[in-house]
Amino acid sequence: MPLRMPCLGGLVALGGLWLGILGGVSGSTHLPASPPPPQARPENEQACSKCHALPDLIRPLPSGELWSLRVDEEAYKRSVHGKEGYTCADCHPEITGFPHPERAFQSLREVRIQMAKVCRDCHEEEATAYDEGLHAQALREGRLEAAVCTDCHGAHETRAFDGQKGRIAATCRGCHSEIYEVYRNSVHGAALLKENNPDVPACTDCHDYHRNAGPTREGFHLFSPQLCAKCHTDEQLMARYGIRTGVFNTYVADFHGTTVVIFEKIAPDQPVNKPVCVDCHGVHNILPPTDENSTVLKANLINTCRRCHPEADLNFPDAWMSHYEPDPQRTPVVFAVQWFYNILIPTTVGGMLLFVGTDAWRRWARGRRP
Repeated sequence: MPLRMPCLGGLVALGGLWLGILGGVSGSTHLPASPPPPQARPENEQACSKCHALPDLIRPLPSGELWSLRVDEEAYKRSVHGKEGYTCADCHPEITGFPHPERAFQSLREVRIQMAKVCRDCHEEEATAYDEGLHAQALREGRLEAAVCTDCHGAHETRAFDGQKGRIAATCRGCHSEIYEVYRNSVHGAALLKENNPDVPACTDCHDYHRNAGPTREGFHLFSPQLCAKCHTDEQLMARYGIRTGVFNTYVADFHGTTVVIFEKIAPDQPVNKPVCVDCHGVHNILPPTDENSTVLKANLINTCRRCHPEADLNFPDAWMSHYEPDPQRTPVVFAVQWFYNILIPTTVGGMLLFVGTDAWRRWARGRRP
């Protein structure tokens, strides 16, 4: 299929089209130890830009879309690969002259998916992790909209995220815009996107990077309390915001949490019908417990409980101590009962051990008498 504008003599490929994975959203990279030796490169690297800097270098595709072959040389120089000194031929070694080999792409999406495969040549670790994630699974199932390397990292303008959570969320927004809009108004999203607070979780803190997972992944829901615990049991982090770290321990100590922990240990591949953190607090829409729309605000709690307990009366939520340890001010009856058993059980067990011990000693002493 002819180009709309004739090439002026480019000698090498499409100028590093669709470069690869950068080693994760976290910003880690696994590039070769050093660029290829100079003799392996074109004698005149600028030859590529003679054609690929032209704004009207466009190829029509059977889908009716227009494939621009223009490469922004300055953007590439600012990219991770450009700064490392990688050239067009490093990613397109099969292009050795002009005219270039014909590529029978049907659509722009096919171009992006096929070109992203070159990333694997350098980024094997990330490629292996990607293959285990939900994006790769969706792609294997024929869902071509599933993200590939360049959807997140860019092509010639390849970028690393370096822990910039705001950029991570904005990148995910490209495909998950509805979830993003919910997240940005949550307690986590508002802190990150409106206050630029890096302490709160962004997408990859819960869903991982290349080995991304979600609610459709087996065990994700069951083990989701462990995700929440990463932050909410961190005493130093929680102290900055006056949040108690005992919430996780109080959860696993009650009936719901104890059952979930049992399932995690003996039946991790089985769904559990007991609520985990997100079932009560929400997922992307988590709000502060004092917010009038919060699902765990006392006025709204009965509606939350009725999701699992449809016959619960208005007094039902009062049986829950709101992740607090029993204390004489907040829950005096529970506190008194707990201390009663704290005294009764050791006293009873200790008394029985003392009785058995003294009886054994008496029998032993009696047996030694002449």
